[in-house]
Amino acid sequence: MAQPERDERLARAFLDLADTLTGGFYLIDFLHVLTDHVVNLLNVAAAGVVMIDAHGRLVDVTASTGSVHQLEQVQLDFDEGPCRDCCYQHESIGPMDLSGPAARERWPRFSQAARDAGFGTVAAVPLRLREESIGSLNLFHIHPDALDPASVRLGQALADAATIGILHQRLANDQAERVGQLQTALNSRIVIEQAKGYLVARLSISPEDAFARIRAHARAHQRSLTLLCEQVMQGSAGTELFAIPAAPRPDV
Repeated sequence: MAQPERDERLARAFLDLADTLTGGFYLIDFLHVLTDHVVNLLNVAAAGVVMIDAHGRLVDVTASTGSVHQLEQVQLDFDEGPCRDCCYQHESIGPMDLSGPAARERWPRFSQAARDAGFGTVAAVPLRLREESIGSLNLFHIHPDALDPASVRLGQALADAATIGILHQRLANDQAERVGQLQTALNSRIVIEQAKGYLVARLSISPEDAFARIRAHARAHQRSLTLLCEQVMQGSAGTELFAIPAAPRPDV
């Protein structure tokens, strides 16, 4: 990517992450914007976000691919992994070679699952403002020892911008809405999973492909991912909109 184009994309990313005080704010859509920018700007293959709910529990909110969604759930089920450590220690984790002894000893089940999913390196940076931590951004690369420090630093900068945007949006709403924001995001996850399942059944494609096609259509038409999935389930967005596979992203 040429430097002027990269600079323009970087400026757009920070503008997008600051734009949270508008009507129709959906947390899960906002976090998908974050992961899209992370994958486009950093030298990573995929990204995901885990957040801390009102009871201090970790919840898998969003990811750029279905396989990363599954890995985030592995971390929650086994109570081990970079996002867990990042959230509770309030500091960045890695990059770590998933085939190396440090990762295999620290996260034996997660590191095996991540390698099985085709990833070689992982890092996590906190969604944090001063002493308040609301979650973590997880970065994955397909090659071992492939995440460079500059990419992790940029990932932290994007995570910081997203955290400021989320917290500003929360301050603009009343307490009840703030408490319900994460629950709304989880409800959106259910709608997205339902829409994926519907396309899998109707188009005879994989869940990963269904997820990629929905995200690609939402990005191309600048539509809310949540609202698009609701329209799929209501029948107002026909399956013909998703009949063409999403363009593959070059390996990084």
